[in-house]
Amino acid sequence: MKTLIRNFSHTFRRFFTASVLNIVGLAIAFASFFVIMTQVDYDYNFNKGYKDYEKIFRVEVNPNGNNDWQIWLARPLCELIAASSPGIESMSVLQTWQSSYDITVNQHLFNETMRAGFGNFLNTFQPTMVAGSADALNKPNQVLIPRSMAMRLFGTVDVIGKGFDDTSLTVGGVYEDFPKNSELGNPIFKSIYPADENKDDWRKWNYTCYIRITHPKEVDAINQQVINKLKEFFPELKEETNTEPFLHFTPLTDVHFSTIGNKSASSRTTVYLLICVSFLIVIIATINFMNFSLAETPMRIRSINTQKVLGATTRSLRGSLMAESALISFIAFLLSLVLLLALRDSGMQDLVASDLSFGSHPYLLTATFVLSLAMGLLAGLYPSWYVTSFPPALVLKGSFGLTPKGRKLRTGLVCIQFFVSFALIIAIGIMYAQSRYIRTTDYGYDKDAIVVGNMTDETRSQTDAVIAEVSRISGVEGASVSQFVLSSADSYMNWGRGADDKHLQFDVLPVDYRYLKLMGIRITEGRDFKPGDGDVYIFNEAARAKYQWLAVDQPATTNDYPVIGFCENVKYTSFRNDNNAQPMAFFIYGKDHQGRGGKNFINVRVSAGTDKVEVVRALQKAMEKFSPGHDFNFRFIDQVLDEAYRNELRFTKQILLFSLLAIVISIIGVFGLTMFESEYRRKEIGIRKIFGSTTGEILGMFNRLYLYILIGCFIFAAPFGWWIGAHWLEGFAEKTPIRAWIFLVSFLLVSLITMLTVTVQSWRNANENPANSIKTE
Repeated sequence: MKTLIRNFSHTFRRFFTASVLNIVGLAIAFASFFVIMTQVDYDYNFNKGYKDYEKIFRVEVNPNGNNDWQIWLARPLCELIAASSPGIESMSVLQTWQSSYDITVNQHLFNETMRAGFGNFLNTFQPTMVAGSADALNKPNQVLIPRSMAMRLFGTVDVIGKGFDDTSLTVGGVYEDFPKNSELGNPIFKSIYPADENKDDWRKWNYTCYIRITHPKEVDAINQQVINKLKEFFPELKEETNTEPFLHFTPLTDVHFSTIGNKSASSRTTVYLLICVSFLIVIIATINFMNFSLAETPMRIRSINTQKVLGATTRSLRGSLMAESALISFIAFLLSLVLLLALRDSGMQDLVASDLSFGSHPYLLTATFVLSLAMGLLAGLYPSWYVTSFPPALVLKGSFGLTPKGRKLRTGLVCIQFFVSFALIIAIGIMYAQSRYIRTTDYGYDKDAIVVGNMTDETRSQTDAVIAEVSRISGVEGASVSQFVLSSADSYMNWGRGADDKHLQFDVLPVDYRYLKLMGIRITEGRDFKPGDGDVYIFNEAARAKYQWLAVDQPATTNDYPVIGFCENVKYTSFRNDNNAQPMAFFIYGKDHQGRGGKNFINVRVSAGTDKVEVVRALQKAMEKFSPGHDFNFRFIDQVLDEAYRNELRFTKQILLFSLLAIVISIIGVFGLTMFESEYRRKEIGIRKIFGSTTGEILGMFNRLYLYILIGCFIFAAPFGWWIGAHWLEGFAEKTPIRAWIFLVSFLLVSLITMLTVTVQSWRNANENPANSIKTE
């Protein structure tokens, strides 16, 4: 061990720059590997925290037979499915949405998420109860809360029978928190009352259904039993030649990757890409390590063979050299832990959905440690074999670092690094172009002038007074309320109206009469909403194009509400949908919808040139007059878009960061190779200068080699980078074209950084007095 430390210390001092670059490059790679793999672990193990998760399935249906799968079911259909097979142990029917509510405990205000279902709908998920029983959901006004919430709200888990201020709800049970990467999350769970809501109503497709089956391998047989039951209940299905596409069961572990009901779902391909990126970064750092070790060979071969002359065996020397490489890699691993701890609070957590603490990933931390040792041993394997392969008497005969074989090996290793850098930069360029397209395209409304905030029960009950109050703020042009926020989701409330050839299927966005004017949405025919309107539509042009019987001052379809106008198509959903083809209607609730609300959000129009940050402060203060102590979460539409594209933006940031790290590690390799190459060729440089070569020509000689390497690597990397970007774009219905400038900029960026590195590193030797460089040989 002492010999190992002594050799390492001597080598570190002698090749200080190379050693530091090695350790820093490896540390960055190991830290990146850990961060990326936490996200992989989060996605791969999603929904695996439930007991016997492999037995749980989500029911999905295709009611229209046009491959338009959905997770929204009618309650009687869910109950029919549950009764169709003895292999179904339990069924859970939940509302498809979850809501946030203000609750008060001991006069402290909390905003918590609540999820509702029928009866003990958690029976399918079988939570571990800390206190009370899940059967409390069978009782009116009883709720279940997670352990973390009990501790946060009450300071103890002994909360059975305790209630929330100003509500009739009481705690009937405390469940152990589900993992963060779980389908249901950890909200307040409550039962829907009245318990017979929509029990026999086939028109209200408002629920999500989960089932637990006895044996997962029998899922296909159970699916067929359900279809047979449906044929008995719906005789018309017997005439269909293919009924299976009407319904299927999706394993709970696949739900996280399913775009049915969630077009922003994670992608398995994305997970595989992250795995590849994590290993590629480690590989290119290991390649740097190997390159440095090979480049040091001519300068270490004399001392190593001297040890052989003094009696050291080849096996012991090789073992010592490999142990030295492993030690360097281990030091880099320790440095990577320091980097992760230092950067934990610097925004790195935003790069991944998972927790980055070491305690949350003990197995991954161990795997990273083992990987670091393995990479160290692999990086030292060939150099240790080569440097000890010469007979001592022939050591002075040549140098591997100067032979064509040595140059080809190092060049090949550098090519791998450049290939990865080019591919990632091209991919990030494509992602950046799409992100810019999302932010800068015309949405059909004045998104840059709008600020959105949440409404509370107190503000909903006095909407006119609230709007009057906020409209008095300097810089505010007006306000309006709506049930949804434009451009915030893939789907909203969807209505089906009429039958046969007059059937309508469209999204509905309930608003007040001020909304369209406030948002800057242009009416193309008919009129805008006005005070006193109720139960009336304004459809978009996409609806009129699809349902050509729609007309102003006429019912939308038989026994439906009147159409008072048409408006331009607006990008009201995300770019994962084609907003120019989706039928949609703005709607004002009237007497037929009393009590439906439609006032979840307040939309405020701010004058151009106004300090929006100051306006947000004033809005918060004005709204607190109606609901003291509440955070109304006022935000700009750009922040709404950030939330709507959270997964895509996170993946873009991940690729951006790790592509930059790949470039940095590659440049470290280029720096080291240029340093050793210029040292090896000092005599050649001196002779060239004696024969008249200028400094510029010497620098050009070094840069020319790397330019050829860059061009070759770019040709092979461009298709791979295009594939990564094109696959990412598949998640969007509206997308920007992949333009040539992305490839040009990526080539110029990597090439410029490489050329600057080569020039800076070669400058000293290129300007050295030829007499000095020649006499050193």
